Amino acid sequence: MNYKQTFSSLLIVLTLVFATESNAQESSKNTFNNPIISGFNPDPSICKVGKDYYLVTSSFEYFPGVPVYHSSDLVNWEMIGHVLDRPSQLNLDECESSGGIYAPCIRYHKGVFYMVTTLIGKGGGDFICTATNPAGPWSEPHWIKGAPGIDPDLFFDDDGKVYMSGTFKPNPEDKVWSGHNTIWTQEVDLKKWELVGERHTNCNSADFYSTVNPLRADNVNYLNAMEGPHIYKKDGTYYFTCSIGGTGQNHAFVIFRSKNIFGPWEMNHNNPILTHRDLPTTYPITATGHADLIQIQNDDWAIVYLGKRPIQDEKKNNPRIILGRETFISMVDWSGEWPVVNPKGKIGRSELVQEKPNLPEMLVDRSYLLEEFNAEKLHFQWNFLRTPRSEWWSLSEKKGYLCLQVRPEMISDKVNPSFVCKRQEHANFSVVTNMKFNPAAENEEAGILLERDRNCYLKYTLTRENKQLVLKVALRSGKATADSILAEAPAKNGNIQLKMTVKGLVHSFSYSGNGKKWTNLKQDIDLSSTKFVYGGRFTGLLIGMYATSNGKPSQNLVYFDNFYYREK
Repeated sequence: MNYKQTFSSLLIVLTLVFATESNAQESSKNTFNNPIISGFNPDPSICKVGKDYYLVTSSFEYFPGVPVYHSSDLVNWEMIGHVLDRPSQLNLDECESSGGIYAPCIRYHKGVFYMVTTLIGKGGGDFICTATNPAGPWSEPHWIKGAPGIDPDLFFDDDGKVYMSGTFKPNPEDKVWSGHNTIWTQEVDLKKWELVGERHTNCNSADFYSTVNPLRADNVNYLNAMEGPHIYKKDGTYYFTCSIGGTGQNHAFVIFRSKNIFGPWEMNHNNPILTHRDLPTTYPITATGHADLIQIQNDDWAIVYLGKRPIQDEKKNNPRIILGRETFISMVDWSGEWPVVNPKGKIGRSELVQEKPNLPEMLVDRSYLLEEFNAEKLHFQWNFLRTPRSEWWSLSEKKGYLCLQVRPEMISDKVNPSFVCKRQEHANFSVVTNMKFNPAAENEEAGILLERDRNCYLKYTLTRENKQLVLKVALRSGKATADSILAEAPAKNGNIQLKMTVKGLVHSFSYSGNGKKWTNLKQDIDLSSTKFVYGGRFTGLLIGMYATSNGKPSQNLVYFDNFYYREK
């Protein structure tokens, strides 16, 4: 029995395991484990339609853009598609790492879903897409001329008017410090797709500069980057929320209220209502913020927000953020004048184990993590770097295989390389793939790639050197001029199984010719002291299959007949 047959025989059993895995990990019948969407999924926004919930997150330089998740219990989520899944909708050409799509907001009104977001890059700005089905298709972008800054929000008022909010930096002559931001609100016409009327300032962070600061130390950092605004209406009162302090350790979520959509806004004197900024950097969850409130069934409330889970470097006790910013949720008590986050736990905090919403449990099939490429198109979990302008991958070239063209484009350039990747969801995991590849020249290579950004990645590839096949592990750690070779070994042929095992910041590599007997290429490579851990400014890690001819023409192909991702 060959390697693929061996794994296929296990797939039926593993499918049943994955179908209930997330639920089996719940700590008890009344609690669940945060985060609800693990791995790189920042800036969550949520809406409710009947008994269903839909959530979107930022996608930055990756295509398709703006993943859409569905849940009926707020704990278990399934990706159902993307808002921006056509090149005509999303131009990421030459997009720098951590550029692209920032902070989408999803709303539902009278049978239509609206997604508003910002594109940082070529022809960028704020735009809105619409759909009657959140799984798609979504419309082409409606660009909102004159909308300044980033992080746009949409609010549908009772009188039929619609308002757009966002965040922007003041003019240079008006800036008090480099992180000085302002939140604005203006009416928007969704028939003409344009802003109308006067633009109003909701909040100017300079108003609190050196005046209202509960700690008074490091005032600037606590007020930096006011962003992510949302407007809600409850019991006839408008509520305006935003995050402050930047998306790092000082991140915090604050709320204001007014009887008028344009203010003036009264600040909640218990602000921030969610933050971990005063907790140690070694705390299990850090940088909580950029949140969206939602009224759920039974008149309860909940809040979705981003957070980070540090991985501890045991030798130096120095926390590292590898998985990026993930999506968390907590219950909210809004029976009083102001919302209270996590009322039955550590108030104003996020916790890894939280009270479960009082909703029927939803089962999610996660067997797609054991990918065998038998479908007609790629599963939603797969992504590309930047916008693909040609279809250099195929599931029909050879039945049951993903075929990649070996192209000149390289992972280190601002291009769309032959790289099909998924989010790393766990600190400890392994991937196995069976690859068929015969490099025709020394410049050709293919295999597994773990990527943070174009300057920080780890490659495990097969290439040719002095007419011999060679396996190599290479690292790019910062803005180096070349990859560093960490390990290499001769290979017998190009029909080979590759395995990468990751335990936090320690990576191990092995290979096999039959999927039974494995040979260690290099074990326990510790990246905790490298610049690799600082990559991915706004993103997390993605892992997948990669092929390149490193700048030279090639007509070669590489075939992958599976890609198995498992938490360890």
